[in-house]
Order: sequence, then C-alpha cells, then structure tokens
Amino acid sequence: MRKFDVDKPIAVVLGLGQNGLATVRCLGRKGVPVIGIDGNIKQYTARSKYCESMRCADFKKGEGLIELLVHIGKELPQKGVLFPSGDFALYLLSERRDDLKDYYLFTFPTREVVSLSLDKKRFCDFAVGKGFPMAVTFFPKGEGACRLISREIPYPCIIKPFQPNLGWREKFPDQKLFKVSGPEELVRTYERLSAVHRDLVVQECIEGDESNLMFSLTYLNKDSEPLGMFTGRKLRQYPPHFGTSSMAQSIYNKEIADKSVEVLKAMKYTGYGSVEFKFNRRKGEFQVIEVSARTWFPHGISTACGMNLEYLAYCDTVGLPLPSMNGFREGIKWIHEERDLKSSLQYIRNGEMTPWQWMKSYRGSRTYAISAWDDPKPMLYMIGHIATVPFRYVLRRIKKCLGKEPSQQELALGN
Repeated sequence: MRKFDVDKPIAVVLGLGQNGLATVRCLGRKGVPVIGIDGNIKQYTARSKYCESMRCADFKKGEGLIELLVHIGKELPQKGVLFPSGDFALYLLSERRDDLKDYYLFTFPTREVVSLSLDKKRFCDFAVGKGFPMAVTFFPKGEGACRLISREIPYPCIIKPFQPNLGWREKFPDQKLFKVSGPEELVRTYERLSAVHRDLVVQECIEGDESNLMFSLTYLNKDSEPLGMFTGRKLRQYPPHFGTSSMAQSIYNKEIADKSVEVLKAMKYTGYGSVEFKFNRRKGEFQVIEVSARTWFPHGISTACGMNLEYLAYCDTVGLPLPSMNGFREGIKWIHEERDLKSSLQYIRNGEMTPWQWMKSYRGSRTYAISAWDDPKPMLYMIGHIATVPFRYVLRRIKKCLGKEPSQQELALGN
C-alpha cells in the first residue's frame, strides 16, 4: 500500500463497479485519499486515477475481506472511513463492525437498521405497520404456500429473492426478478427459482413506465436529521422495466423528499441512504419500493447536480466543516454509457421506442457514469471492452463447443 497524505482520513470504498467508481470520484476530486477494494481490479470501472485499487480474492465471500481491512487499518495513521457500494459488502461490514471499529468510521446506519433495510420481509412488515404504502407482497414457504398465494395476488406480479445470493448472481447476472402473468406460471416459476434461492418474494407488479420510478439520495446525521436531500427519477433501466438505472434525471419532488424523511426517521436511520418509490396509478399514490443503506446505482448524478452527498457523509463522519448543499440543478440526465446502449437496443427491438426517440432522449445537459475528462482511463478501457465484445462472444461459443469454460483472463480481455 502506497503512502497517502495523512492530513485527511483515508476513505475505503468496497466494490469498484460503476457505483464504487462514482464514490471514488466524489471523494477523490475533493482531495480525499481513497483505497478501492474489489475482487476484479481489471474491470474498466476500477481504473480511476483517484484511488489505489487493491484486489481481494475473497471479496464476494467475506472472511478474507475482513482480514484485509484489518491489515490495512493497522497501517493507517488514523481511522479510515468505509463506503460499501453493494449489499453484500454492506451486510458484511455491518455484521463485523466490532472487528473493524478500532480502525474505521462508518457512513452507514446501525446494525439493526442495516438488517431492516436488507431483509425484505422485515421491511415490508415494518412499512405496513407504520402505514407506509407498499405493493401487495407475500413470502411463500414451499410450493403449497405459493399455490395459495397464486389465487390471491393481483396479476401481473413479480417474483424475486429476498436478497440475491452468489448462486443467483451466477445464474441470473442481469436479472433481479421475473414477471409472471397468471397462477400456473407463478407456481412453475417458483419451483424453478426455489432451486437457486430458497427465500423468495411474490409481489404485485406496479404497472407504468420508468418515469414513474422516483428516488431520493440523502444523508442523515446522528440525530436522524437530513443534511442534504436529492430527488430524481429513472428514465430507462437495464434490463428494461425491472433492472437498475441506465438513464436517470434530476428533478426536485417535495412529496418524495418528505416521504423519504418520514420513512427514514421511522427507521431511526443515520448515515447515507436512498429510498425508491413507484407511482401506483390504480391507487393514485407513490408506494415504497426499497430503502438502500449504501450508495445507490446512479448516485453520481447528485454530485453532478451540485450535491456531493458522499463528501458530505465523509465530512460529517470525520468532523470536518460541512460542504454546502444549496446547489441543486434540475433537468440533468445521468447516463451509463454501456448499459444504456444495451437497454435502448432492447426498447427499440421490443417496439417501445423508435431510433428517433432514442436520439432525442440524449438532448439537454448530461453527465456520464464512466466518461470523465479529468479521469479518462475508465472510459478508454470501456471502449476497449465494448470493442472486443464480438471476439469474446465467439471465444465463449468455441469453448462451449469444446466443453471448456473460458478463463477469467480471457473473459476480462478488453477490460
């Protein structure tokens, strides 16, 4: 590990995908020294000049990651600040905070609140008990229970895991959930998915396009008071309709801001977080989708709009003067270059968007997930990654025909 400027505590970002890259840039551009940890530091999002990237082979399993963090912590001149960018890292750090508290400060809530945010059944029970509107939701335990639910749930509905495990991520890397249109399809889908993940959620599907999906990004101090509040909406997702944002837009919505604070205060929430809502036209209300106790996928949009919530979290955590949060800019579009291209092609292929509508959607002020003039390496490696897609596809097909799986080095070619 290289020697850092010790004037400021070091930030440690867990996960160097797009989400982690945005956090690295939000902090690094403010002069914060940053270490980024991931299992794959050859991916294009791990190439930022604003951090020292460190590989942890055990990143997705856990124990080796805690050992690495303790090792790093012992070498730091003062406590570091932890920023998880994924649910597994969040869960692990929260559960093992007693092993880490001598070396690090935390930007996320207490163990109880983290557990509540990650456990979909507990959160659903909590939200309904507090009177917060949610979609009709069931948690089947076995095929018999699923058959009973299939007679009650409104259709279409969705089926998804409480929290995707490693097996789910390997089998369905780009699929968070499945949409079903009738009782028999629901039972068949449940039987198939329960072999991969035993804890599944069946939920009413809130119909409507992506622009009905609103979100907030915020940071609450130790008294659960919001020090900054950003709101926006999704415009496109990948995969379409039920994925993560590929295009989002800043738009201030007081109802979403107020509802977010109400939900988070009821949870006794502190730290960085986000709340997602979708407007249910049948009921004429915004319904809570989820609370995330770590940086959210398109969170770089808030900084581009004048609200660097990650730096706010850092400053409040280490006791530095707080930056101003008065520069909210509306109408800025955030675009993930690779994912939005994939998403747009599917929308066009499905007849949900024309090429002309796609081109028009890029009008106006924009910020990008990967491309940045002051930090060009991720963009350059992304171009190389995209350019080699045909080659890697052919390689996979050849290997499959030969009964061999391509090596990680071959799959990473172009990163």
